Amino acid sequence: MGVEEMLSYFPAVLAAGAAYGGVKAGLNGTRDTLAQIERIVSRLDEKVDVHGERISKVEERTEQLQSRLSGRRG
Repeated sequence: MGVEEMLSYFPAVLAAGAAYGGVKAGLNGTRDTLAQIERIVSRLDEKVDVHGERISKVEERTEQLQSRLSGRRG
């Protein structure tokens, strides 16, 4: 194998290395994005829980008021 033949493979090796680097960078970006999504979903889950508790309290209070009103009418 001559020097010329070895040098002819060099661009292919560089291209493969660049492709690998690009894929690796893309995967790192994907990991970061997934971590951000997990944080957002976690915050939304907490907010839904808080709102669910509030709605339950409002429903309970509404039932109490309705039973008071129906007691006054009877």
